[in-house]
Amino acid sequence: MSSPYRTRSRRLLAAGATALLSLTLVGPAVASAAAPVIRDSDAYTVRFFDDFMFELCGIATWTTLTERWTYTEYADGSSVFHDVRTFVPDDLRIPIEKGAATSFKAADGSRVVIGRPTSLTYRDGRGTVVLDAGRGVLDENGDLVQVSGKANSWFVDLADVYCP
Repeated sequence: MSSPYRTRSRRLLAAGATALLSLTLVGPAVASAAAPVIRDSDAYTVRFFDDFMFELCGIATWTTLTERWTYTEYADGSSVFHDVRTFVPDDLRIPIEKGAATSFKAADGSRVVIGRPTSLTYRDGRGTVVLDAGRGVLDENGDLVQVSGKANSWFVDLADVYCP
């Protein structure tokens, strides 16, 4: 079985090359008062074979990802990246996943990531499970140095919440 970190990383790959590249470029900072140097955004819907579900649950399914993101970079090297995404698997046994996060990157490379809850909504009447929400602080090397809020996905077997 994949580790939770590897599983989350593989899930991010499905979000598309542009968003993944932006995620690696951004992280905690207070945005400069100056006007942004780069501002970019995109919104799209894509359908793909869901390797995440196949590896985690052994279920072959296609998933539709709807995503909106914005990226803003400032002259001092700081930046802000915001992402909202929804994964809807074709297989009704698998929950719908929704999440959003904003990453603030300081000029020194340190980051603060603030997220609204990642929620899994079951389509069989079991309701919704909230996995993660809160604030994470990463140093200039990308190492997590502080977490506040809910971080359940680090402490549970993701197969228990995703797989039927």
